[in-house]
Order: sequence, then C-alpha cells, then structure tokens
Amino acid sequence: MRRSIVLVVFFVVAMAAKSQDKPPFPDGKFENCWEWFVNVTPGKSDYWDFKENYFLSTLNQLHELTGDEGDAPLTAFRLDGADVYDGNYSLKLVSNPMVLGGDQLFLPGVAATLYIVFFPEINCILGEPFTARPSNIKGYHKYTPVNGDSAAIEVILKRGGNRIGGGKQVIKGSVPNWAAFDVPITYSIDQIPDSIVVIFAASANYDFTDINTLMKCKGQAGSTLCIDNVEYVYDSINVGVKEMFDPAIKMSVYPNPSKESVSLTIAKETNGTVIIYDYLTRKIGEYSINGTQIDIDIQDYAAGSYLINVIENGKVITTNRFAKE
Repeated sequence: MRRSIVLVVFFVVAMAAKSQDKPPFPDGKFENCWEWFVNVTPGKSDYWDFKENYFLSTLNQLHELTGDEGDAPLTAFRLDGADVYDGNYSLKLVSNPMVLGGDQLFLPGVAATLYIVFFPEINCILGEPFTARPSNIKGYHKYTPVNGDSAAIEVILKRGGNRIGGGKQVIKGSVPNWAAFDVPITYSIDQIPDSIVVIFAASANYDFTDINTLMKCKGQAGSTLCIDNVEYVYDSINVGVKEMFDPAIKMSVYPNPSKESVSLTIAKETNGTVIIYDYLTRKIGEYSINGTQIDIDIQDYAAGSYLINVIENGKVITTNRFAKE
C-alpha cells in the first residue's frame, strides 16, 4: 500500500499555523492539495487523492486493498469542470459500502482530520494541532442524499484531549445547487485549544471515536456531498459563553418574558458588545452597546430561554437571562 496509515494527517501545515493568531483553513478552495496515485493493486484503478501533507485525509487508500484484505470503492474525488463552485477544483464525497473479511461495512464519503494507525494495534486518531479560536467555519456545498440520508459538517476544538468548543451542521434534504454553509462555533470555557477536528461527511451517521465505532458507520450508498471555498471566520469578540450567577456589575432585563423586544440596563457605562445565546449556546445575536442601556428586537427569535453576555475589553462583565414567549 502507498502509505502505512489510512487518512494520514501530517503536522506541517498545522505546526506552521501555530505561529499565527488566526490561521486560515489550509487550501480551502481545494486547488493545490491533489496528487495522482498509481494503484499498485492489480485490477484497481488509479485515482486522485489529497497529498500526504495536506490538512485533511480521505478513505481512498482502502481502494488499494485486495483479496482477503478487503474490497473498497473510492469515496473521495477531485471535482472539476463546470460542476465546481469556484476555481478549477472542488471536493466530492460519495458514500459506499466495502467488503472486509467477508463482511460488508459502510464507508461514509468523508474528508477529515482523522487517521488510522495499524501498529502496534489498529486504532483511529482525530485531530490536528491548532491554537486559535475561530467563531465559524463556512464555505459552499451541494448535497444529493439517497433514501433520506443526511450529510454533516462538523468542527471540534479540544484542549488536553477535552472538548472546549465546536459546532455541527446536519444537512437534511437535497441541495441541488451550490449554497453557502455557515457553522457557528461555541465555546464552553475561555481557553485556547491545542487541537482541532474537522469533518465533512456525505453520511451523517458516523462515529470516529475509535476503530470499532468507525466500522459501525451507517448511511446510504451513493449519497454525495460537494464542498468548496472553506474558511475559518474569526470574530473580534470570541471569549466563550459564560453565566455569572452573582455578577459584580448588575444588568436588568425588561420586560421578561417578552414577545417583541427587551431592554437591557447595565449598572455602569459600557462600551462593548452584547451577545445573545440560545439554550444550546449557539450565538443568535450580537449588538454594540455604548452607554448603560440597549433595546433588542426579539420578534424573530424562537420561543424559549436565552443567555445574555455583555463583553467589554475582551471580558464578560455581566450576564443575565430572558425568555421569549
């Protein structure tokens, strides 16, 4: 086989990114990340795949298996011609089954910061070194599901092996033409991550926790996800979601609950930002405040509970909650 590991993730790009405060998504337009691989397995086709030093990897190396090792299709492709969103190439992912040891396993069409090691024992490892706090990951996509399948775009930020932030968009239904996706990233603590996991999957029922869960992925053969122009977005305000139960600086919310608008009054002159989060800690709104009071229109908010963070000089200075009827 051309490599000793599947879905190889190298650290060249990510280690270089450590020196930057806001590293970009590496070759998010998928223009320079491709390499033509000659398949050494008799009867198997040659194929395009990501270069071995690219940020993401695919399952295409499994296509080189033969005989008792297994039989796997290609699941990632270099899309070109009139079908691309921008530039010369885009990424195309197609889910399909493979045969391994006489059993049929499902391979989601996936590109991810994931690799599988075979020695000393087989296992899968997620993540790339990363030391920044993007607020969103966005780009463009098309999706053709089969039999009600769903796709997914996911990002996870970790520190010391523990999740400290992330976001996920599940794509349900057909997206026949290129359309924007924008996945907000929320953080549970105000710390810098040390690694990032990025997953694009044509079938959303995946679990890459370990090799056993990877082998139990589900989905529909032929579901196809196309991706292009991926980038990280960095907000000037991104200090993590916080809730203070007895803040030194008080803030009142009136009326509460409300159907149309809420008025926030802060007990000090404030030149900063008000951020509203829903019950899943997704950022719903962001507003500038200069003074002690601000009115916020919530007519378009869904009914439910919301958390307010007021940020000044990069710190959350007060919090409160309100309910939308």
